[in-house]
Formats: sequence, structure tokens, C-alpha cells
Amino acid sequence: MADKYVSAHGPKGTGDGSSEENAWSLENALMYAAADDFVWVKNDGTYSGTFVVGCGGSYTENTHIYFAGYNNINNCDLENHISDMDYGKEYWQGPLNPDAADCWVDVDGQGAATHVVYQYQKNNIHWRNFYFHNNNKAAFNCAFYVKSCSGVTFTKCKFTDAYTNLWVDIGSTNCEIKYCFFRDSTVMNLEIGGGSYLNIYSHCVFDGGMVKMYRSVGCNSIFVGGSYGIGAFYYQNIVFNNTMYNQTSYCLGYGHNSYAGGLIEYNNIFIPAAKNIAAIYRNGNGSITYSGYGCAYCVGEDSALDSLYGGEKGLNVNPGFVDAAGKDFRVRNPLVLRGGMPDFAGNASQIGAVLQEYQFANRARAANPARLSIIK
Repeated sequence: MADKYVSAHGPKGTGDGSSEENAWSLENALMYAAADDFVWVKNDGTYSGTFVVGCGGSYTENTHIYFAGYNNINNCDLENHISDMDYGKEYWQGPLNPDAADCWVDVDGQGAATHVVYQYQKNNIHWRNFYFHNNNKAAFNCAFYVKSCSGVTFTKCKFTDAYTNLWVDIGSTNCEIKYCFFRDSTVMNLEIGGGSYLNIYSHCVFDGGMVKMYRSVGCNSIFVGGSYGIGAFYYQNIVFNNTMYNQTSYCLGYGHNSYAGGLIEYNNIFIPAAKNIAAIYRNGNGSITYSGYGCAYCVGEDSALDSLYGGEKGLNVNPGFVDAAGKDFRVRNPLVLRGGMPDFAGNASQIGAVLQEYQFANRARAANPARLSIIK
């Protein structure tokens, strides 16, 4: 795996990406990076404008290109390809602390009337520690638009200020969005649509709610506000261990007038804005294949919902969030902590999003590399 380097002030020196002194520009990195390159993108300024991804790995041959943001290369683990931005103590503090300093590389569309980053038919590209945003929310402008791609991942990224913040579209498959933060979209924070399938998002925070799914999996994520949290509208979707809070229309929707949708949901917490708002709403055609082990309640009115959660072994109790107003959604009610679907060994699990890795105090930096090497 070859290490390559990018600077906001690039191209520098020879401009071949061989070192920090000879860094690529981001435009050149997106054009010339080759399969199995690990591209270190320095946080030394704003990467302004719009970008088209011209490089990619072969999905059939399982080749990959990695883009990772960093601050100081001397504080990175080059052997294991762990950025200094990945360490919780100094920089990265998780999707529940999205405004922590120096944990993102800033990619700013600066009002462009198009996508900030456009990636079409480029497979096995992995993004880590980037902030994609724009201030032009005109129709169909995305902070990042993925079209007809396979094996794309976003880890510890932030998406804001676009019509749709992240759109995974038109036959994209096996893409993963994890430990990411979304805010301030016009229409949708995350849309997985248009014939896409076998995609997953996990351990994310959606401030403003609004995820639309198409034959995919959504788990261990927190949805705050919005008309709805999750719209599992198209075909079959699996939704589990999520916390949906303060939605104004419904928390989880499924079904479609043109596409019959099948939903599997379990271990979810539903906390709508008012007790007369549905936890789960059927939109057009569709059926629930399985529903169970959820918890529904209206914290604002301190009341069970008018339409109780009816899934198998469900609960209609206050989960006892530590501080919902402060967006601390750890639960304290022991019924919810131990009321989830039993695991394969018969042990009870927790209902709701399980983000303990970043909800609790960070361990010392020396303890982090082994843990991070597992989840990177």
C-alpha cells in the first residue's frame, strides 16, 4: 500500500503526492490515486470548490483507495493507517460532539450550484475524517453524491448545508456510512435510493432526522427532530437499535404507493414530539415482517402514546434519557437497558442506539490504537 499526500496548498514541490513536501492537490489526488493507495489529506486549509472523483478500485478484484484526513503526520500511525484525528482524547469525540476542533478536513462547496463531491461508477473508495458542506441548497445540490458505486465507505465524516446532504443513488451497493454526523439539509440528510441495495448506516447522528432507505439496513443511530426520523419506504429494510426523538409527523415510516415495502424493526426507541403522533406509520403499500422489543413514549408530555407500541414484548415507558435537551440519549430505565431482543446466547440487549464508545469519557490516547484498529 503506497502512502500519498495532499495539501490544501498543493500541488507542492514536484506535486506527485510522494511526500508532504511534494503534495498533490485534492483535484489531482482524485484523478491520479491508484488502487491500494492510502491518501493522507492534510488539515492545512479549506479545500474549496467542487470535486469529481476520477479514481477508483475494481470491485470485482477487491482493490481499494483510502482517503483520510489528518493534522500532523508525526502523530499518525503510518503502519496501521490510523490518523491523529481518530484519537478520541485530542480530536475526534464522536458524532454526538460534531463541532469538536481539528477532527475534520474541510471540503467547502462555497455556494456552487452543483454537488460538492460527485462520485460516479468509482468503486471501493473509502473516506474518513472529512466535512462536506455547501451554502447553496438549491434543488438536488448534494454535499456528496454517490451514483452507481459499490463498496464505498464514509467513516467519521460530517455532512451539512445541502439540499440532500448525502445521496447514495442509482444501483449503489455494499456502501457503509458509520460514525457520521448530518445537519441542516433542505430535504434529506441521507437518501439511499434508486435501485440501491445492501447498504448500511450505523452509529450516526442525524440532527433534523430524515433518512430515506431502499433495501438497506439502519442501526445504532440517533435521529433528532424532523418530520420523521426514518423513511424505510422502498422494498425490504431492516431497522434496529435506533433512537428517534421529537419527530413531528411520525418516527418510522414504511411502505410506498408504487413499491410494496417489507419492514423488519426491533430494539428501537420512539419518542415523538406529541403523544398523538405515531411511532410507526404505514405509508401506502407495505407490511411489517417483524416488529418487537421497542419502546415508545412521549417525554414532552410524560405520557404513553395514544397509539401504543404493539410489537412483540414492547414497552410503553419513559426510557429515562440522561439529558435529552442536551442530546445525551443514554437510557437509565433498567427495563429499556435490558429489554431488547435476546442475543444468540439468550442475553438481554439494550433498546435504542448503543453509542457507548463515544458517549462515555474517552480513555487515554495510549489505550486507543488497539481499539481503533478493530473499528477503522
